[in-house]
Amino acid sequence: METLDELGFSGASAAEVARRASIAKSALFYHFKNKHELLHAVVDDLYALAAQEIVKEMATVDGPQQALIRYIRTCILFASAHPRWIRAAMEVIQNLRAPDGALVFGPATNQPNIDAIEQMLREGQRDGVLRAFATLPMAVSIRAAIDAAPACFAHHPDLDPGAYADEVAALFDTATRRTDAKETS
Repeated sequence: METLDELGFSGASAAEVARRASIAKSALFYHFKNKHELLHAVVDDLYALAAQEIVKEMATVDGPQQALIRYIRTCILFASAHPRWIRAAMEVIQNLRAPDGALVFGPATNQPNIDAIEQMLREGQRDGVLRAFATLPMAVSIRAAIDAAPACFAHHPDLDPGAYADEVAALFDTATRRTDAKETS
């Protein structure tokens, strides 16, 4: 992770990773079949840790509106707490290619996140707490705002992540909240 963050995708050779970990390259390949598997593990481990944090935070929400706000805040605060890991994972996501040349982590990689957001939005509409709107564009917009946070934190190191998360959550709360009692979804 540190090698990817500091040297980027092209500089993160297996030899350099092993050197920085103070292990033999053969020991590295004892745990990982090849460099592709090692790089994939960086992303998989980050996603697993993020999912664990999100599930923990979402366990106590009361309703879809609170779920949406909590999801946005949790994702943004997770990114702010793990900047090096996020940058390392982004190096892999943007550069790791399959044998046919296609990106391993293409647009479909984020689809489960978008699907989860869409489900929250549809539940909120069904429960009458969110206004009527097309859920896919809103879910994509929410995910894009979350995914933009790490770069914003990197470019504005004095930015308060909690305040940033609050503003993004308030933005989408306002954008989705049902304000007219007669509005139907």
